[in-house]
Amino acid sequence: MEDAINILAERAKKVRSSLATEEATKNALIMPFIQVLGYDVFNPLEVVPEFIADIAGKKGEKVDYAIMQDGKPIMIIECKACGTALDDNKRDQLHRYFLTLESSIGILTDGIRYLFYSCDEGKNQMNPIPFMELNLENIDKTLLPELRKLCKGKFDLKTTLDTVSELRYNRQIKTLLEQNIAQPDEDFVGYFVKKADLKATQKRLEVFAGYVKRAFEEFLSEQINARLKTALSASQKKEEPVQVPQQPEETKEEEDDPITDAELQAFYIVKATIGGLIDLNRVFLRNTAGVGRSVVILDDSIRKPLVRLVLDIDRPDRWSVEIVKANKEAKRVEIKTVDDIFPQAEAIREALKTYENKAATPTTTPTPS
Repeated sequence: MEDAINILAERAKKVRSSLATEEATKNALIMPFIQVLGYDVFNPLEVVPEFIADIAGKKGEKVDYAIMQDGKPIMIIECKACGTALDDNKRDQLHRYFLTLESSIGILTDGIRYLFYSCDEGKNQMNPIPFMELNLENIDKTLLPELRKLCKGKFDLKTTLDTVSELRYNRQIKTLLEQNIAQPDEDFVGYFVKKADLKATQKRLEVFAGYVKRAFEEFLSEQINARLKTALSASQKKEEPVQVPQQPEETKEEEDDPITDAELQAFYIVKATIGGLIDLNRVFLRNTAGVGRSVVILDDSIRKPLVRLVLDIDRPDRWSVEIVKANKEAKRVEIKTVDDIFPQAEAIREALKTYENKAATPTTTPTPS
Protein backbone atom coordinates (compact mmCIF):
# COMPACT_ATOMS: atom_id res chain seq x y z
CA MET A 1 0.00 0.00 0.00
CA GLU A 2 2.79 2.45 0.84
CA ASP A 3 4.17 2.25 -2.70
CA ALA A 4 0.72 2.79 -4.20
CA ILE A 5 0.05 5.82 -1.98
CA ASN A 6 3.46 7.30 -2.86
CA ILE A 7 2.74 6.83 -6.57
CA LEU A 8 -0.62 8.57 -6.12
CA ALA A 9 1.09 11.41 -4.25
CA GLU A 10 3.56 11.90 -7.10
CA ARG A 11 0.68 11.89 -9.55
CA ALA A 12 -1.09 14.55 -7.48
CA LYS A 13 1.96 16.83 -7.65
CA LYS A 14 2.02 16.59 -11.44
CA VAL A 15 -1.65 17.08 -12.20
CA ARG A 16 -3.16 19.17 -9.42
CA SER A 17 -2.74 22.47 -11.28
CA SER A 18 -4.84 21.04 -14.12
CA LEU A 19 -7.73 19.91 -11.91
CA ALA A 20 -10.15 22.82 -12.10
CA THR A 21 -13.35 20.81 -11.68
CA GLU A 22 -14.73 18.18 -9.35
CA GLU A 23 -15.12 15.70 -12.21
CA ALA A 24 -11.48 16.07 -13.23
CA THR A 25 -10.43 15.57 -9.61
CA LYS A 26 -12.50 12.40 -9.37
CA ASN A 27 -10.97 10.89 -12.50
CA ALA A 28 -7.37 11.86 -11.76
CA LEU A 29 -7.10 11.29 -8.02
CA ILE A 30 -10.16 10.03 -6.18
CA MET A 31 -10.97 7.01 -8.33
CA PRO A 32 -7.30 5.91 -8.20
CA PHE A 33 -7.44 6.32 -4.40
CA ILE A 34 -10.47 4.02 -4.22
CA GLN A 35 -8.51 1.52 -6.33
CA VAL A 36 -5.60 1.77 -3.88
CA LEU A 37 -8.05 0.53 -1.24
CA GLY A 38 -8.62 -2.49 -3.47
CA TYR A 39 -12.13 -1.70 -4.74
CA ASP A 40 -13.05 -1.98 -8.41
CA VAL A 41 -14.40 1.43 -9.43
CA PHE A 42 -15.91 -0.13 -12.56
CA ASN A 43 -17.86 -2.78 -10.65
CA PRO A 44 -21.24 -1.38 -9.48
CA LEU A 45 -21.44 -4.17 -6.89
CA GLU A 46 -18.40 -2.65 -5.17
CA VAL A 47 -18.45 1.06 -6.03
CA VAL A 48 -21.60 2.98 -6.89
CA PRO A 49 -21.16 6.52 -8.26
CA GLU A 50 -23.91 9.08 -7.63
CA PHE A 51 -25.47 6.89 -4.94
CA ILE A 52 -28.97 8.07 -4.01
CA ALA A 53 -29.07 9.56 -0.50
CA ASP A 54 -32.44 11.29 -0.32
CA ILE A 55 -32.78 13.53 2.72
CA ALA A 56 -36.14 14.01 4.44
CA GLY A 57 -38.05 16.66 2.52
CA LYS A 58 -35.45 16.76 -0.23
CA LYS A 59 -35.39 14.22 -3.04
CA GLY A 60 -32.71 13.60 -5.66
CA GLU A 61 -29.75 14.00 -3.28
CA LYS A 62 -26.75 11.90 -4.24
CA VAL A 63 -23.39 11.17 -2.65
CA ASP A 64 -20.48 10.96 -5.10
CA TYR A 65 -19.42 7.39 -4.30
CA ALA A 66 -20.64 4.57 -2.08
CA ILE A 67 -18.37 1.59 -1.42
CA MET A 68 -20.55 -1.45 -0.98
CA GLN A 69 -20.36 -4.64 1.04
CA ASP A 70 -23.12 -7.25 0.97
CA GLY A 71 -25.36 -4.81 -0.85
CA LYS A 72 -25.01 -2.04 1.76
CA PRO A 73 -22.84 1.10 1.73
CA ILE A 74 -19.99 0.73 4.24
CA MET A 75 -18.21 3.91 3.13
CA ILE A 76 -19.51 7.03 1.42
CA ILE A 77 -17.26 9.58 -0.28
CA GLU A 78 -18.13 13.22 -0.88
CA CYS A 79 -15.80 14.80 -3.45
CA LYS A 80 -14.81 18.39 -4.12
CA ALA A 81 -12.60 20.00 -6.76
CA CYS A 82 -8.90 19.93 -5.99
CA GLY A 83 -7.97 22.85 -3.75
CA THR A 84 -11.49 23.39 -2.39
CA ALA A 85 -11.58 24.21 1.32
CA LEU A 86 -12.99 21.26 3.25
CA ASP A 87 -14.85 23.51 5.67
CA ASP A 88 -17.85 23.05 7.97
CA ASN A 89 -20.36 23.47 5.14
CA LYS A 90 -18.80 20.65 3.15
CA ARG A 91 -18.63 18.48 6.27
CA ASP A 92 -22.28 19.15 7.08
CA GLN A 93 -23.27 18.02 3.60
CA LEU A 94 -21.50 14.69 4.22
CA HIS A 95 -23.18 14.54 7.63
CA ARG A 96 -26.65 14.70 6.06
CA TYR A 97 -25.83 11.83 3.71
CA PHE A 98 -24.30 9.91 6.60
CA LEU A 99 -27.55 10.07 8.59
CA THR A 100 -29.61 8.88 5.64
CA LEU A 101 -27.43 5.96 4.63
CA GLU A 102 -26.26 4.73 8.03
CA SER A 103 -22.79 4.19 6.64
CA SER A 104 -19.89 3.21 8.90
CA ILE A 105 -17.31 5.56 7.37
CA GLY A 106 -17.67 8.94 5.65
CA ILE A 107 -14.84 10.47 3.62
CA LEU A 108 -14.63 14.12 2.57
CA THR A 109 -11.91 14.85 0.03
CA ASP A 110 -10.53 17.25 -2.56
CA GLY A 111 -8.27 14.54 -3.98
CA ILE A 112 -5.29 15.70 -1.89
CA ARG A 113 -6.73 15.68 1.65
CA TYR A 114 -8.88 12.79 2.79
CA LEU A 115 -10.83 13.40 6.01
CA PHE A 116 -12.29 10.24 7.57
CA TYR A 117 -15.39 10.43 9.78
CA SER A 118 -17.44 7.88 11.70
CA CYS A 119 -20.51 7.84 13.93
CA ASP A 120 -20.48 9.04 17.51
CA GLU A 121 -20.34 6.27 20.09
CA GLY A 122 -23.88 5.20 20.91
CA LYS A 123 -25.38 7.72 18.48
CA ASN A 124 -26.70 7.41 14.96
CA GLN A 125 -24.94 10.50 13.67
CA MET A 126 -21.54 11.46 12.31
CA ASN A 127 -18.95 12.77 14.73
CA PRO A 128 -17.96 16.27 13.47
CA ILE A 129 -14.28 15.64 14.24
CA PRO A 130 -12.40 13.43 11.73
CA PHE A 131 -10.72 10.43 13.30
CA MET A 132 -8.02 10.40 10.62
CA GLU A 133 -6.62 12.64 7.89
CA LEU A 134 -4.49 11.48 4.99
CA ASN A 135 -2.73 14.30 3.14
CA LEU A 136 -0.94 13.32 -0.07
CA GLU A 137 1.31 16.37 0.29
CA ASN A 138 2.52 15.24 3.71
CA ILE A 139 1.90 11.52 4.18
CA ASP A 140 1.89 10.29 7.77
CA LYS A 141 3.17 6.75 7.36
CA THR A 142 1.95 5.76 10.81
CA LEU A 143 -1.61 5.96 9.45
CA LEU A 144 -1.06 3.48 6.62
CA PRO A 145 -1.70 0.37 8.78
CA GLU A 146 -5.02 1.95 9.84
CA LEU A 147 -5.88 2.81 6.24
CA ARG A 148 -5.16 -0.79 5.29
CA LYS A 149 -8.01 -1.89 7.59
CA LEU A 150 -10.44 -0.13 5.24
CA CYS A 151 -9.24 -2.08 2.22
CA LYS A 152 -11.31 -4.66 0.39
CA GLY A 153 -11.22 -8.00 2.17
CA LYS A 154 -9.98 -6.43 5.41
CA PHE A 155 -12.93 -4.22 6.33
CA ASP A 156 -14.64 -5.58 9.43
CA LEU A 157 -17.25 -3.43 11.14
CA LYS A 158 -16.36 -4.22 14.76
CA THR A 159 -12.60 -4.00 14.22
CA THR A 160 -13.03 -0.79 12.25
CA LEU A 161 -15.17 0.90 14.91
CA ASP A 162 -12.71 -0.11 17.65
CA THR A 163 -9.86 1.34 15.58
CA VAL A 164 -11.84 4.51 14.87
CA SER A 165 -12.39 5.16 18.59
CA GLU A 166 -8.71 4.78 19.38
CA LEU A 167 -7.64 6.96 16.44
CA ARG A 168 -10.14 9.70 17.31
CA TYR A 169 -9.07 9.95 20.94
CA ASN A 170 -5.42 9.61 20.01
CA ARG A 171 -5.83 12.53 17.57
CA GLN A 172 -7.67 14.64 20.16
CA ILE A 173 -5.07 13.95 22.86
CA LYS A 174 -2.21 14.87 20.52
CA THR A 175 -4.01 18.07 19.52
CA LEU A 176 -4.55 19.03 23.17
CA LEU A 177 -0.91 18.32 23.99
CA GLU A 178 0.27 20.36 21.01
CA GLN A 179 -1.95 23.29 21.99
CA ASN A 180 -0.93 23.18 25.65
CA ILE A 181 2.76 22.88 24.91
CA ALA A 182 2.51 25.99 22.75
CA GLN A 183 0.19 27.85 25.13
CA PRO A 184 -0.80 26.00 28.35
CA ASP A 185 -4.39 26.67 29.38
CA GLU A 186 -5.53 27.16 32.97
CA ASP A 187 -6.86 23.62 33.48
CA PHE A 188 -3.64 22.11 32.17
CA VAL A 189 -1.46 24.32 34.37
CA GLY A 190 -3.76 23.70 37.32
CA TYR A 191 -3.05 19.97 37.15
CA PHE A 192 0.65 20.60 37.78
CA VAL A 193 -0.05 23.12 40.50
CA LYS A 194 -2.21 20.51 42.25
CA LYS A 195 0.51 17.85 41.86
CA ALA A 196 2.94 20.29 43.50
CA ASP A 197 0.51 20.38 46.47
CA LEU A 198 -0.06 24.12 46.06
CA LYS A 199 -3.16 26.26 46.03
CA ALA A 200 -4.16 27.31 42.51
CA THR A 201 -4.35 31.08 42.92
CA GLN A 202 -4.54 33.25 39.80
CA LYS A 203 -1.02 34.59 40.37
CA ARG A 204 0.39 31.09 40.85
CA LEU A 205 -1.34 29.82 37.72
CA GLU A 206 0.22 32.64 35.69
CA VAL A 207 3.69 31.85 37.05
CA PHE A 208 3.27 28.09 36.57
CA ALA A 209 2.16 28.61 32.97
CA GLY A 210 5.73 29.71 32.19
CA TYR A 211 7.17 26.82 34.19
CA VAL A 212 5.02 24.28 32.35
CA LYS A 213 5.81 25.68 28.89
CA ARG A 214 9.58 25.72 29.50
CA ALA A 215 9.56 22.29 31.15
CA PHE A 216 7.78 20.73 28.18
CA GLU A 217 10.09 22.38 25.66
CA GLU A 218 13.15 21.14 27.55
CA PHE A 219 11.64 17.69 28.01
CA LEU A 220 10.93 17.31 24.28
CA SER A 221 14.40 18.60 23.41
CA GLU A 222 16.03 16.14 25.81
CA GLN A 223 13.97 13.21 24.48
CA ILE A 224 14.79 13.99 20.86
CA ASN A 225 18.46 14.51 21.67
CA ALA A 226 18.63 11.21 23.55
CA ARG A 227 17.09 9.35 20.62
CA LEU A 228 19.44 11.04 18.18
CA LYS A 229 22.45 10.04 20.24
CA THR A 230 21.21 6.46 20.40
CA ALA A 231 20.62 6.39 16.65
CA LEU A 232 23.99 8.02 16.01
CA SER A 233 25.79 5.48 18.18
CA ALA A 234 24.13 2.59 16.34
CA SER A 235 24.85 4.20 12.99
CA GLN A 236 28.54 4.63 13.77
CA LYS A 237 28.83 0.93 14.57
CA LYS A 238 27.06 -0.29 11.46
CA GLU A 239 27.91 2.16 8.70
CA GLU A 240 29.58 5.37 7.70
CA PRO A 241 29.03 8.07 10.32
CA VAL A 242 27.37 10.50 7.92
CA GLN A 243 26.12 10.64 4.40
CA VAL A 244 28.91 12.65 2.78
CA PRO A 245 28.73 12.02 -0.98
CA GLN A 246 31.34 12.16 -3.68
CA GLN A 247 31.93 15.69 -4.90
CA PRO A 248 29.41 16.26 -7.73
CA GLU A 249 30.40 17.78 -11.04
CA GLU A 250 28.79 21.13 -10.20
CA THR A 251 31.68 22.09 -7.88
CA LYS A 252 35.42 21.43 -7.73
CA GLU A 253 35.91 22.18 -4.04
CA GLU A 254 38.00 19.73 -2.09
CA GLU A 255 36.62 18.14 1.07
CA ASP A 256 39.76 17.20 2.98
CA ASP A 257 38.64 18.65 6.33
CA PRO A 258 36.90 16.22 8.67
CA ILE A 259 33.33 16.52 9.88
CA THR A 260 33.33 17.30 13.62
CA ASP A 261 31.09 15.65 16.22
CA ALA A 262 29.25 18.96 16.70
CA GLU A 263 28.48 19.19 12.98
CA LEU A 264 27.33 15.59 12.97
CA GLN A 265 24.99 16.16 15.91
CA ALA A 266 23.65 19.31 14.27
CA PHE A 267 23.06 17.36 11.05
CA TYR A 268 20.96 14.76 12.84
CA ILE A 269 19.02 17.45 14.69
CA VAL A 270 18.15 19.13 11.38
CA LYS A 271 17.04 15.75 10.00
CA ALA A 272 14.89 15.19 13.09
CA THR A 273 13.11 18.52 12.63
CA ILE A 274 12.06 17.70 9.05
CA GLY A 275 11.33 14.03 9.61
CA GLY A 276 7.97 13.12 8.09
CA LEU A 277 8.05 16.05 5.66
CA ILE A 278 10.58 14.59 3.26
CA ASP A 279 12.48 11.40 2.45
CA LEU A 280 15.52 11.80 4.72
CA ASN A 281 17.70 10.00 2.17
CA ARG A 282 17.56 13.30 0.26
CA VAL A 283 19.35 15.16 3.06
CA PHE A 284 23.17 15.39 3.03
CA LEU A 285 25.94 17.07 5.00
CA ARG A 286 28.91 18.60 3.23
CA ASN A 287 32.03 20.35 4.49
CA THR A 288 32.47 23.66 2.66
CA ALA A 289 35.14 25.88 4.18
CA GLY A 290 37.29 24.12 6.73
CA VAL A 291 36.76 22.39 10.03
CA GLY A 292 33.49 23.36 11.70
CA ARG A 293 32.00 24.93 8.59
CA SER A 294 29.54 22.79 6.68
CA VAL A 295 26.09 22.87 5.13
CA VAL A 296 23.03 20.64 5.18
CA ILE A 297 21.79 20.31 1.60
CA LEU A 298 18.96 18.69 -0.33
CA ASP A 299 19.34 16.17 -3.14
CA ASP A 300 23.16 16.18 -2.91
CA SER A 301 23.19 19.64 -4.51
CA ILE A 302 25.06 22.67 -3.22
CA ARG A 303 22.45 24.73 -5.07
CA LYS A 304 19.93 23.59 -2.45
CA PRO A 305 21.42 24.67 0.89
CA LEU A 306 19.06 24.28 3.84
CA VAL A 307 21.13 25.09 6.93
CA ARG A 308 24.71 26.39 7.04
CA LEU A 309 26.65 25.43 10.16
CA VAL A 310 29.40 27.54 11.71
CA LEU A 311 30.63 25.33 14.55
CA ASP A 312 34.35 26.01 14.82
CA ILE A 313 35.57 23.90 17.77
CA ASP A 314 38.24 26.52 18.52
CA ARG A 315 35.72 29.36 18.65
CA PRO A 316 32.58 28.06 20.45
CA ASP A 317 31.70 31.65 21.39
CA ARG A 318 31.01 32.35 17.70
CA TRP A 319 28.84 29.37 16.86
CA SER A 320 25.86 30.06 14.60
CA VAL A 321 23.53 28.55 12.05
CA GLU A 322 22.07 30.12 8.93
CA ILE A 323 18.68 28.86 7.76
CA VAL A 324 18.59 29.34 4.00
CA LYS A 325 15.43 29.83 1.94
CA ALA A 326 15.02 29.08 -1.74
CA ASN A 327 15.75 32.70 -2.65
CA LYS A 328 19.10 32.24 -0.86
CA GLU A 329 18.18 34.72 1.87
CA ALA A 330 19.43 33.43 5.21
CA LYS A 331 18.33 33.79 8.81
CA ARG A 332 21.42 33.79 11.05
CA VAL A 333 21.02 32.58 14.62
CA GLU A 334 23.78 32.56 17.20
CA ILE A 335 23.88 29.41 19.35
CA LYS A 336 25.80 28.21 22.37
CA THR A 337 25.26 24.46 21.90
CA VAL A 338 23.88 22.33 19.08
CA ASP A 339 20.75 21.83 21.19
CA ASP A 340 19.92 25.47 20.48
CA ILE A 341 18.99 24.36 16.97
CA PHE A 342 15.81 22.70 18.27
CA PRO A 343 13.92 26.01 18.80
CA GLN A 344 14.58 26.79 15.12
CA ALA A 345 12.64 23.71 14.01
CA GLU A 346 9.71 25.67 12.57
CA ALA A 347 12.00 28.01 10.60
CA ILE A 348 13.86 25.02 9.17
CA ARG A 349 10.61 23.35 8.16
CA GLU A 350 9.43 26.57 6.51
CA ALA A 351 12.72 26.83 4.61
CA LEU A 352 12.26 23.27 3.39
CA LYS A 353 8.75 24.07 2.19
CA THR A 354 10.03 26.90 -0.02
CA TYR A 355 12.16 24.37 -1.93
CA GLU A 356 9.44 21.74 -2.07
CA ASN A 357 6.73 24.19 -3.15
CA LYS A 358 9.01 25.60 -5.82
CA ALA A 359 9.75 22.11 -7.07
CA ALA A 360 6.04 21.32 -7.13
CA THR A 361 5.18 24.38 -9.25
CA PRO A 362 5.17 23.33 -12.92
CA THR A 363 6.70 25.60 -15.52
CA THR A 364 4.35 24.22 -18.16
CA THR A 365 0.89 22.78 -17.98
CA PRO A 366 1.37 19.10 -17.15
CA THR A 367 -0.43 16.31 -18.97
CA PRO A 368 -2.41 14.10 -16.58
CA SER A 369 -0.95 10.63 -16.55
